[in-house]
Amino acid sequence: MKEILLVDDSRTILIYMGSVLKSKGFKVFTATSGEEALRVLAEQDSIQFVLSDWLMPGMSGIELCQTLKNREFGRYIFFVLLSSKNDQESIVTGIDAGADDFIDKKTSVEELEARVRAGFRTLALHNEVVLKNQELDTAYETIKRDLDSAGDLIKQILPKQKHFPALELSYISIPSAQIGGDMLGYMQLDESNVAFYLIDVAGHGVSSALMSFSVQQSLSNVSTDASILLRETEQGKQIVPPEKVVEKLNQIYASASSNMLYFTMIYAVLNTQTGVLSYCCAGHPPLVWYRDSDTTAELIGHDNFVVGAFEDIEYQSESIQLQAGDRIWFYSDGITEADNGTGQFSEDGLRDLISNLNQYPTQQQTSVLVKSVQDWRQTDSFDDDVSILVAEWKGSNKGENVCDMKLTKTATAPFFE
Repeated sequence: MKEILLVDDSRTILIYMGSVLKSKGFKVFTATSGEEALRVLAEQDSIQFVLSDWLMPGMSGIELCQTLKNREFGRYIFFVLLSSKNDQESIVTGIDAGADDFIDKKTSVEELEARVRAGFRTLALHNEVVLKNQELDTAYETIKRDLDSAGDLIKQILPKQKHFPALELSYISIPSAQIGGDMLGYMQLDESNVAFYLIDVAGHGVSSALMSFSVQQSLSNVSTDASILLRETEQGKQIVPPEKVVEKLNQIYASASSNMLYFTMIYAVLNTQTGVLSYCCAGHPPLVWYRDSDTTAELIGHDNFVVGAFEDIEYQSESIQLQAGDRIWFYSDGITEADNGTGQFSEDGLRDLISNLNQYPTQQQTSVLVKSVQDWRQTDSFDDDVSILVAEWKGSNKGENVCDMKLTKTATAPFFE
């Protein structure tokens, strides 16, 4: 039964209007003042409809309305002012105070009933919206908890080891939301070779994160026959060249007809004995090669298609000869496309910043770099996922010194915009 609180300092009005409303099927509570009305509403928290006189001693109907419409009251009340004042100024004053309707005490019983029923329809719509919003809030909280948990799991699969023979590594990964489409990692392929990768899946959110996780699983599978990084030969396991690894990933993800995502990536293999780094850039920003001998940094890379967009694509790779103390920087475009309102940080800006980081240990350089960009932007947040990986070659364990030269493999694929 629909409940109404009727408030009037005249007991005659309470008896008359109460009996009329009861005869129409409403359950009626009464109060002779605004103060008493508040007590009734506190005791009967199911009441959401109030019919109140305007002029009453103590708390007036306008003051009662303002109190009930305050956000701190705790629930929504549909409030109707009853008054013998039917002039425009009084109506405007009542509506401005928060009243939902205004009824003249001389109104016919039929019109009174119609207005009350209309008020309950409005109240029902409001309560339905509130319920739906509560359900959405609950669903959002569930999704948020799940995403937070997924983000924690993603962090757990990031590599833990940062020191290899003749090699030191440091990285930082900052998703723009709870989970992102970036993924980085490295693994030892054999006694002399370490592989690195950095992936940037197009878009954001769950689908991008799932794809980056899937690619990570494809790359991290080193110890089984299904590995795409190593292949069995008569002489034993051999390391698959970087361009062939990327081609295999493209075959896997471009062949999925339901897959609408693609990704850019860098995959590289460093021989920790010789310092030769072979790498394949697939639609990805160039690497930064820091030379310790003259404290300069260079952008290096080549044009290749992104991965997962088209089938039957061939990729190119290149090789460089590192010297002891040289560093190679892998990064996603979330750092170079960071904007401060006047322009982007840019690849040149990143290169120049890296040139000036030599005063810091390798393990600190990634965090110092990110902090410098945050200071430049004057905010700690980024609009896109940010991933940075730096690898420093310490030099051959055997003390061999190899010349500084760049080796190039013939290009076989254009760049995909």
